[in-house]
Amino acid sequence: MTDQLIVDGELRPAAAGAVLAVENPSTAETVRRVALGGLTDADAAIASARREADTGQWPTMPPAERADVMRRLGRLLEQNEDLFADLLVEELGALRTQVKAIHVVRPMANYWDQVERGSRSLDEPLPPIEGPVPTAQMIVREPRGVVSAIVPWNFPHFLDLWKVGPALVTGNTVVLKPALETPSVALELGRLALEAGVPPGVLNVVTGGSDVGEMLTTDPRVDMVSFTGSTTVGRAIASAGGRTMKRMVLELGGKSALVALDDADPTRVAQAAMRFVLNCGQGCALMTRLVLHESIHDEVVEQLVAIVRSLEVGPADDETSQVGPLISATHRDRVEGYMASGREQGATVAVGGGRPDVEAAGYYVEPTVFIDVDNGMRIAREEIFGPVLCVMRYAGSDDEAVAIANDSEYGLAGSVWSADVARGIAVARRIRAGKMSVNEYTSSVDGPFGGYKQSGVGRELGQLGIEEFTEVKHLAWGS
Repeated sequence: MTDQLIVDGELRPAAAGAVLAVENPSTAETVRRVALGGLTDADAAIASARREADTGQWPTMPPAERADVMRRLGRLLEQNEDLFADLLVEELGALRTQVKAIHVVRPMANYWDQVERGSRSLDEPLPPIEGPVPTAQMIVREPRGVVSAIVPWNFPHFLDLWKVGPALVTGNTVVLKPALETPSVALELGRLALEAGVPPGVLNVVTGGSDVGEMLTTDPRVDMVSFTGSTTVGRAIASAGGRTMKRMVLELGGKSALVALDDADPTRVAQAAMRFVLNCGQGCALMTRLVLHESIHDEVVEQLVAIVRSLEVGPADDETSQVGPLISATHRDRVEGYMASGREQGATVAVGGGRPDVEAAGYYVEPTVFIDVDNGMRIAREEIFGPVLCVMRYAGSDDEAVAIANDSEYGLAGSVWSADVARGIAVARRIRAGKMSVNEYTSSVDGPFGGYKQSGVGRELGQLGIEEFTEVKHLAWGS
């Protein structure tokens, strides 16, 4: 593995010699040090990506040849699964018992799907234009150019591959900026890309702070920004990038609702709702609002409380741990601030609400269930990004449940639970979110991911996801 930046086909230290200390959230100890990039490094990365986008062979290479290189990279990624798992346990606090399945193997399915879709021409023929001189025509899809890929810390390997895979296979060049908390999986991806034969300058990996992020979103040499992160930062990127009319895919925050209708099975609902602790609640598409019909409310809450009380909170490397740490002390303070706000505004803590008794000096909070939550409270409206579930009851028809679910600035995901699948689908179609499910919460390699409203712009994955990284040209020609 590497602790250096990847710029123009080289592994190099930061130009200023700066070093980033990376912390293990399970222990609060420094686990490694990597190069910390700055504006000089970002400028060099953008310059090399621009050169290759304008004059290099990668954008004009036949799709099948690019895909062959990406397949070599995919095989190297799979050969290094254990290394990626170790890095994610150490830097993210991903549970050892879950890390490979959730954070390493699963994103490779998306990667392979995108590579195969990009291995074929995306051009589309159109019927000839009638006239005195018959004219042929087609839709041509071309690379957008230089892509800035900016990735958060919560699912770093997932999101690196979601962005880098489709961007590269469609002929773009990329500057990848990982989060400061979890930089190593991106640096390793960049190193393996060179080993696989990705040409110099086509994939650059630069760590850095907000100054680097700003350059990657404002520099006129960048054609597209693919960003995953908070809605607040997403708005700033949209505003800054709009000045140079950059194309954008922005996958932002969520406050998703799990809606349980009056005929739903309380046990299945309680089990489904427990996904709120996945990745210690640090996921934008997790169901963090539980909207329960009053006829099943008490039974669901009783089962939830029992399950949460049984959970073992502890270090990510401990195989008995069922919930790991939050990413940092700062983030733990933020989550605890929301817990305090919930109490102050009248919500009741059904279980949790404090810090667990864990010997390790990491950043732990108890999984927490609030009841008596009103949809106007901060904990119901704002993205907490921790293991906190807000339970709201309703007494009326399905219309009331839909109104509660839609009363949010977000619209990323959601689910509906009902004994009547047709009824559940009818309700799901009325909820304004980009990803909905009924009696399950599933994902697939070909289902597009993205949100309505303040949850973002554009889609990732599937055919729509690969097309986001292409420009559309209408081409017509006569005989």
